[in-house]
Amino acid sequence: MLILQDRDMKLQQVEDALQTIPKDRQAAEAKIAKINADIEAARQRIKELETRSKTIETEMASIEAQIVKYKNQQLQVKKNEEYQALTHEIEMAGNKISDLESDELEVLYGLDEERKVFAESEGKLKDDIALEEKAIARLNEREGEVKGELDAARAAKADADSKLDNPSRSKYNQVARGLKMPVIVELSGQTCKGCHMKVSNAIASDVKAAQEITTCDNCGRVLYYAD
Repeated sequence: MLILQDRDMKLQQVEDALQTIPKDRQAAEAKIAKINADIEAARQRIKELETRSKTIETEMASIEAQIVKYKNQQLQVKKNEEYQALTHEIEMAGNKISDLESDELEVLYGLDEERKVFAESEGKLKDDIALEEKAIARLNEREGEVKGELDAARAAKADADSKLDNPSRSKYNQVARGLKMPVIVELSGQTCKGCHMKVSNAIASDVKAAQEITTCDNCGRVLYYAD
């Protein structure tokens, strides 16, 4: 029964490992997706600032063209009121250009900062992706190995199971269904090493006699006595 338990526990370990691999792989894939999203977000911020800079340049060019138009009109008007009105428009346009120049400087500063941060972080982020990809490759390789171990572990358990007599097999299966491993534990003194509680004198006596399968009267695990 101890051999069967050993094979059973090894089988459970292999099954647990096989269940863990997809979760670990999913976590690595999620990290890669997050890193790629961060890279794309940084690129998008740079693109937006570049677009804003071009828009400001276009607006400034349009206003400058309007100023030239106003100045040409000033050369043609004859009334002082009209001349002053055009002068006012030129001043207003000049103020707009001044505001746009301030905006442009702010955008260009932000663009330089974003490009600097991106240049410094892109290499590391790509290295992080490479590490996660290597981890996924190792997990895929390990998954194949574990599947092979699973077949071997099942065969080993089946072999150990076949060597038990029916009463022992029946008792083991009954106990194993209701408890976590280990289900066969040593009786140390008068204490069950499974639940760490003291068993009755009668149970302790039966375990030491080893005439039949005896279970802990607290947790139900099968007990054995080691000299």
